[in-house]
Amino acid sequence: MTIHLDYCLALQRAHASVQLKLDDALGTFHGISFSDFVLLDLLAQTTNGKQRMDALVRPLGQRLPLVLRQLITLEKIGLIGREGSRAQRYAVLRPAGRALRNLARETAGDICSAAFAAADMAPPEKVCDSLLALSLTSALALS
Repeated sequence: MTIHLDYCLALQRAHASVQLKLDDALGTFHGISFSDFVLLDLLAQTTNGKQRMDALVRPLGQRLPLVLRQLITLEKIGLIGREGSRAQRYAVLRPAGRALRNLARETAGDICSAAFAAADMAPPEKVCDSLLALSLTSALALS
């Protein structure tokens, strides 16, 4: 049991380091934070650039009011839009948001590649598959 907790704590520390570095670079070169980039990337990965707001809660790791606050900020600068009724609100990626996401993806990719190379880790594909499985497990779903 302790090894699982140690793994989760190490994962959090790694995430914090990556987030700080990406916040700095993405803010400097593109004017967005890492969490803004993650949101734009999630929307870009959908077939129509559109996702229900409540479906963004778990992948972003934020409660709905914080997701909404982030969406409003990105909407004000023209990167996303919101549409739908109160019961079914959607976040929609605008063309400017897609273009910025594509540019920022190169910056983020370079930083992540350098981090993996410097850490001399297992192949990223193997680590990515394991972490994705962990992120989707029902044991971590909100009740």
